[in-house]
Amino acid sequence: MKKEKYLILTINPGSTSTKIGVYENEEEVFKTTVKHSNKMLDKYQKIWDQYSFRKDEIVEVLKKESINLGEMDAIVARGGLIRPIASGVYDIDEKMIEDARVGFQGQHASNLGCVIAYGIAWEYAVPSFIVDPPAVDELEPFARVSGISIIERNSLFHALNIFSTARIFAADQKKKFDEMNIIVAHLGGGITVAGLKKGRAINVNNGLGEGPFSPERSGGLPLMQFIDLCFSGEYTQNQVKKIVAGKGGLVSYFGTNNANDVENMIKAGNKDFEKVYAAMGYQIAEEIGARATNLKGKVDAIVLTGGIAYSDMLNDWIKERVGFIAPVYVYPGENELKALALGGLRVLRGDERSKSYSISHKKIGVLCWTEIDLYEKAVSVIEETFCESGYNLTGPDKNLEILYDNCQQSEDKLRENIESFNQKKIDLLFAIGTPASVRAKHYMQNSSIPFVSVGIYSPLILGVIDKKMEDKLYASCYSVKMMEQLENTILNVDPEIKRIGVLYRTGEIQADIQMDEIKKICQKKEINLSTFDLAENTDLNDAYEYFKKEKIEWLILTADTSIANTKPEQLQKLTYSFPTMCVLEKTILDGGLIGFVHPWEDVCKKGAFDALQILEGNRIKDQTFKPEKKKLVINLKTAKKLKMYTSLQKQVPYAEFL
Repeated sequence: MKKEKYLILTINPGSTSTKIGVYENEEEVFKTTVKHSNKMLDKYQKIWDQYSFRKDEIVEVLKKESINLGEMDAIVARGGLIRPIASGVYDIDEKMIEDARVGFQGQHASNLGCVIAYGIAWEYAVPSFIVDPPAVDELEPFARVSGISIIERNSLFHALNIFSTARIFAADQKKKFDEMNIIVAHLGGGITVAGLKKGRAINVNNGLGEGPFSPERSGGLPLMQFIDLCFSGEYTQNQVKKIVAGKGGLVSYFGTNNANDVENMIKAGNKDFEKVYAAMGYQIAEEIGARATNLKGKVDAIVLTGGIAYSDMLNDWIKERVGFIAPVYVYPGENELKALALGGLRVLRGDERSKSYSISHKKIGVLCWTEIDLYEKAVSVIEETFCESGYNLTGPDKNLEILYDNCQQSEDKLRENIESFNQKKIDLLFAIGTPASVRAKHYMQNSSIPFVSVGIYSPLILGVIDKKMEDKLYASCYSVKMMEQLENTILNVDPEIKRIGVLYRTGEIQADIQMDEIKKICQKKEINLSTFDLAENTDLNDAYEYFKKEKIEWLILTADTSIANTKPEQLQKLTYSFPTMCVLEKTILDGGLIGFVHPWEDVCKKGAFDALQILEGNRIKDQTFKPEKKKLVINLKTAKKLKMYTSLQKQVPYAEFL
């Protein structure tokens, strides 16, 4: 049950201290740094041995401040160098603690965060989470290729501050974080620059050995010279690592990692300091430029954050070089404790679902009626959503098996496929599109397998969900009421219209429903209606001749498998001859003119999210879902072909031209 007030304890372990904070919703109640003396820490051989000592010191400080741990709603810690995972909020579990203990990607004090949070949370019976650890890895496939077959690039960066700052920036712009492309540069002791594509870090420099040099890290180096240094015999392996991370960057040149000291020397007229500091800005700008290419130039904003982002001098150098890419915004500093609290708060409020770090093996079935691009897109979205939530489809850590079946428009084959899925003991069944869903529902009546229908034309098509399927049938729909569709398209652009044609296929329930609605509207508006049924005649040349003879002014293409499966070049004789209104976004992209549509990807994502909730045992509030987002889209090329571009710009200025 949602509450008005949540109390959250946040924990961020560092090398010789632990920062802790208490938050009531977004507001900070208490914050302090618990310092651990070197004398106390030196007696522990390994970082992991410090667990009890650090935990007891934290609890003692909170007790002295009269903070009741029993009142906490959650405890959230900074994540450590665990196995690569997608961004998000994760439940702390034993597998995570084990990976942090062995140092899956290295040993660091932050590895203690999850076990300290889990230990305190266990005693007080509250949930514990980590948020966006440095191990977040969402690199796209191209970004992983290093140039040497035995080495694969991986992701290690300031994920917590980068994602938190991106969310804050998006909120300030009154936009959704996962609908923007943002380049975020974290400027601190280490520097990482991430390209965020719709909320995912598709490429980022590894903060320990790639990208710009920083106050204390070397960044990328001239490789052949570095190899010579490694084999010179003057340095041990550990000393070389320290040169790269710890004694590199500004420390290497000037013996300080303090950017303020460097700036003061520059202001005093020291040209050597200015040259190196400006070179750091130069390399940061280079890395931002690289991220812009990763995003194919589609960049909404560049955001500078981190402690050194307080430097106007450095910011100005960077802006001068990257301002042509996108507007540059500065969000200086990093408030990691608040970022942790906000992550926990999103989960407690139900705005975000926490992810499982240790996912048991699951098996799901995906059923399609026929092979069309829309269904293939739905499958891609399902796969992507599951992978983003921590599932692996390949490799030694594979924990998800997806079984696909195309029914080839045969009800007998559909029935056989469902029987096969039952025998293989799948955990969940997806039915993609209306034809498969309507038929599959009949055969799933007596099955215990949860059933998710994705891309249903209307909630009405599945009928009122009966008691027998009450807890296992869910549907993600996409229809726009036909009257609303026509008012936003044809009747808006051409209010005096007298003749409309409709291309559709009888025998598919969604097409029949649309046809009935169109007939009623045309009758009410006294519009002459001409129809061409693809079930009787599949030759689109015949359709063209028929509509030409009928002298139609506009053509409507319904949402059915025949039209969705028609190739763009087959449609274009019609769509380049008559202005067309389309119910499906894909049909507009293929050459249709205009439509008031629900984004197909939103529909598919919602179905995939519902499936994830079901597999994790969570109850879903609404069994049928239709996204709120609708958009009026126009095919730019078709508009120009029909010489309607200028008039459409004036009549529907709020439309999105594709």
